[in-house]
Amino acid sequence: MDGPDNPYRQLSWAALSSPVLLDTIVCIATEHMLNFGLGSVSTAAHCQQRMLRTIGQHLRLIEVGDGRETRSVVPAGNHDHEALVTAVVLQGVVVAQSEDGVLEPHMRCASFLMQTLGLFHQIPHSILTRTAVQRFAMVDVMLAIARQRRPYAPGSFNLHQPDAARWDRTEPSFHKMTGCPQPLMCFLVRISHLACEIEERLEQDTSISDLLAEAYRLENDLRSWGTHYTGITLTYNERPPLDILTECFYWTSHLLLARRVFRDPTRCHRVQHFAQTCFGLMDHLSTGCGPDSSLPQPFYLAAREAVTPNDRAWVRQKHRSMTEYYREQQRNMAMRLTEQVWEITDKLELNNPVEIHPGQAISSADRQIKALDASSCLFIF
Repeated sequence: MDGPDNPYRQLSWAALSSPVLLDTIVCIATEHMLNFGLGSVSTAAHCQQRMLRTIGQHLRLIEVGDGRETRSVVPAGNHDHEALVTAVVLQGVVVAQSEDGVLEPHMRCASFLMQTLGLFHQIPHSILTRTAVQRFAMVDVMLAIARQRRPYAPGSFNLHQPDAARWDRTEPSFHKMTGCPQPLMCFLVRISHLACEIEERLEQDTSISDLLAEAYRLENDLRSWGTHYTGITLTYNERPPLDILTECFYWTSHLLLARRVFRDPTRCHRVQHFAQTCFGLMDHLSTGCGPDSSLPQPFYLAAREAVTPNDRAWVRQKHRSMTEYYREQQRNMAMRLTEQVWEITDKLELNNPVEIHPGQAISSADRQIKALDASSCLFIF
């Protein structure tokens, strides 16, 4: 996947003429080196302060610029503005490197910039802008799933309209950047919104029959899109790692649909089937193969559904293997959160088994898990 066409590699060329991008990339590199014991805390802190200072200066230039610009959409094509959006979106990489980083303020800022620059409704033409817009789209929906809320981007966002020909089959490819095909990301957006709508109705003790009908249509659409994915792991040595990663995202989408939309409990057969399918696929992604750098989100989402000692031992071993190679500190926070979810599940679902059917009340375990997610500052992508 790496090479001259890699959009992240091309950012380094753009950074040579953009202080805000340069300071951001240097900060990312410094944090990465620190995690491998190749730098100092003081150097990393200095680089982060410099990066934040440069971003702040560029934000103020937009705020105090032409009054006409602050009241409406800023004209497109300004390289400095595009570099600023890219730098803000890349804060997720900085956050993942440190255990106490918080991404939400950066994503709110990125959403404001996307809106101000009209990037939600324009097709980006430069590689720099397209890289930033595509990364924002994926980080936004992954963060929404992690917090169990809606994405920041509006429903009319261009990237939320499935169009594989535009986004996956031209460079830089959304699929190659994220490991998730753009149409599948759109399914994740639909699942996020529908899960929130159903929970709001259940909290108000209002009928959700129309939403369940929509959920069944969504499930049919998802299955129709992924008919070539079977979950069978017999021939995975012959498959490219990117294809295996894509199937991990596919079955994780089914898992989220079952748990958060249909409200299936962790120990039901369907949820366990999806979790086992994910584990089998992930076991065939060798650590360090390249695409597995995008595995954490599907991995930790599936990991929380592990219920047997063997499955949980495999999750812990896979976590250790990935953490030894990829040193993002927030992976450790993700594993601690997973252990907390297991503790809640064991206490409230195993000791007090209650069969939950679609449309019934939210379980006590799921309420506690959502509270954990909502208050967490965890994010990796």
